[in-house]
Amino acid sequence: MRLFIFLFVGVLLAACTKPTIDANVTAFYTPELTTIDTKTIAIRAQEENQESSLEFLSYRPKIEAKLSYVGFTVVKETENPDYIALVSYGLDGTEPKSSTTSSPVFGSVGIGAYGGRSPFFGSVGQSYNTQTWQEYSRFLAIDIVDADTVRSSNSARIYEGRVKSVGRCPTLAGVFDEVLDAMFEDFPGANGKTVFVKIPWDGSCE
Repeated sequence: MRLFIFLFVGVLLAACTKPTIDANVTAFYTPELTTIDTKTIAIRAQEENQESSLEFLSYRPKIEAKLSYVGFTVVKETENPDYIALVSYGLDGTEPKSSTTSSPVFGSVGIGAYGGRSPFFGSVGQSYNTQTWQEYSRFLAIDIVDADTVRSSNSARIYEGRVKSVGRCPTLAGVFDEVLDAMFEDFPGANGKTVFVKIPWDGSCE
């Protein structure tokens, strides 16, 4: 009976667990990144066709706030900044993958111990709840480039940050704040390393 109770409590706790966004964060950077408290930066979309999109315009102030928080002075590109942050984002183009999970159905399964009338909870026979969903691969990339070289084929980068997150939201928009938080949680992070980050999430894709 105790085993059934422990299993039942475990299922309840799992159901109450707050959702998170799981992300892999990779960063590469040069020693110049250590002097950012004296540098100015402007934000641009990596793809020109995204530059005027409403989606990018909604992301840009959030990225500006993060860059300002870590020490940059954010300016407009017309103000001749020291650096340009080139931003790309979206789904990575891979086909979504189906994931399935099954859990036993718990409920009243009989009388209590020693023949008492009170029922106890346990696994109801061989009954299982099965859920299937699609998982999408989303990404955010930010390259910080010397503004004088940004338009050349050999642009001088001081930082390359990449975040990849796989989950049920079919667009980046539903998890953008959390993905961005993952990138800047320990900015600039471990150079040349990939770290796994969990960010609290409200569970909404809207």
